Parts: sequence; C-alpha cells; structure tokens
Amino acid sequence: MRKVSEIQDRELDEVLTRERFVITYLITSRSDSCRQLNPIMEQLADEYANRATIFKIDINKNKITPQKFSVYIIPAVLIFKNGLLVEKLLGVATYENFRLAIDQHF
Repeated sequence: MRKVSEIQDRELDEVLTRERFVITYLITSRSDSCRQLNPIMEQLADEYANRATIFKIDINKNKITPQKFSVYIIPAVLIFKNGLLVEKLLGVATYENFRLAIDQHF
C-alpha cells in the first residue's frame, strides 16, 4: 500500500502549483475519525497513483491551511484541480463515496 506523505502549511502552495490534481486531507492525531480516514486515503493513493497526489496535514502543527480554506470540522478532504479548490468533503465517508467525489473532477 502506498504511504501518504505529510506536508506542512508552507509546502501546500508549492504542491498546488507543481501538481495538476491534489487531494489534501486535514487531520489531528487525537481523533478516532481521522485515524479511520488514513487507510482509506492510502487506498485512494494506490488507486490514483498516476493521476493524483494525496497529502495529509496535521492541524495541530499547521494552523494556516484550515483557516485559509474555512475548515472547522475534521477530518476534511480538500480536492484541488490546477491549483484551485474544487471540492471540500467533511467527516469520514466510505472509500466509494470519496472515489465518486474524486472521479467527478477528472
């Protein structure tokens, strides 16, 4: 299974300019629902390995990204296409629900 890399606030803008399709999920290590999301995102990283890049951001260490994208509920999944936010998904969903949300933006 592909490992999802963790990035910091300061790296997100660079990633968004470098990569065409980015999925970033905002988590905290203290949350059970965030821990449930990790294996789903790793599975998605495997499936979309050649089409999308998936990163996670820990909001306990990074305060700018949640503020910038008005994220008040975690976990949150942010889908970016060509550097622009195209969808924000809040909470945990099934693998299939995330896959459907991602596919509509390809």
